[in-house]
Amino acid sequence: MSINQMLLWLRPAYLLLILLLAFSGLACDDGGKAGDRAYVVPEKLRLRSSTAQASRLTSELRGADAVTITNRVEAEDGTPWVEVTGPDGESGWAEAKFLVAGELVEASRRLAEKYTSVQTQAQGRSKAALRLRLTPDRQSDENVAITLPAGTLLDIVTRERRPRPASTDSEEAAPSSSQSDLKSGPRYDDWLLVRVRDFAVVSTGWIYGGSVSVEPPPDIVYFISSGYRLAGWQKIATVTGEDGHSGHHYLVLEEKIGRVDPQFDFDRLKLLAYDPLTREFYTPFREDLTGRFPLALDMNGSSGTFRFTAVDRQGKIRELHYRIELLEQSRLKVSRLNTSNSK
Repeated sequence: MSINQMLLWLRPAYLLLILLLAFSGLACDDGGKAGDRAYVVPEKLRLRSSTAQASRLTSELRGADAVTITNRVEAEDGTPWVEVTGPDGESGWAEAKFLVAGELVEASRRLAEKYTSVQTQAQGRSKAALRLRLTPDRQSDENVAITLPAGTLLDIVTRERRPRPASTDSEEAAPSSSQSDLKSGPRYDDWLLVRVRDFAVVSTGWIYGGSVSVEPPPDIVYFISSGYRLAGWQKIATVTGEDGHSGHHYLVLEEKIGRVDPQFDFDRLKLLAYDPLTREFYTPFREDLTGRFPLALDMNGSSGTFRFTAVDRQGKIRELHYRIELLEQSRLKVSRLNTSNSK
């Protein structure tokens, strides 16, 4: 066989190979990179044999299971689907919305690790479905990890205020302060770094504060100062009366209603001490000052300390340290320790 004849014989094979490579490239563009890692979001996820409505069930995955994505397609109705392989070899198709990308999970875990030693400052609950983001910014959705359902319980770790963007998302449009509060100055968005309770996949992220209702302990709701709202609290100790009824001492942070300033998280620090005889709260200590989260409380038996960053109107920063002593008859004593200037 001559060289020319051999080339003519091989040409169809070359053409077929080129076409296969071309279609393979198109599939990668449409379906994403093979081998992407993802995690199951719901408590249970049933895999199917195809994306068709009449497809059969092939296996079931559990929440937080790690899977490998082997293919991505859009169904006839435009719904994104992925084909996955589970941790024990399970395989099948599922809607993409039930999975979260591995890189987002890792970013959330790094965020959680960064703040692992920071105590919870308050608790809250999402008012509506809202996006959990990896950064305190809503200019785009590239930083969205997952969407949390309405009523999700949240532990608030810290807070930031950022200038409000010119346009806002409809689901996150409710301002954290009333319009009358904001007419006289620049508008800010409240961002809360939160830990999501009982959610193992993406546990930490930023949410828009205007979509969260703070839920203080019911026993102290009516003891907040007039003209203030509760910004944060820490439980100091539990005391029990002779009748067996128990209550808690709280360290409380309050914020003036109507004040919008990105420098401060609270304007007043006070103790709410529980009296087991009257079953009421009294205030043995109160100090008006402006400060930032987080507040760190460390109790060891009948004594302890707490500390936080105070910021005055000129922006001067001080690290303030206090000592708490639990005395007889459920009384408390607070004294300020050393003060260090940061700036």
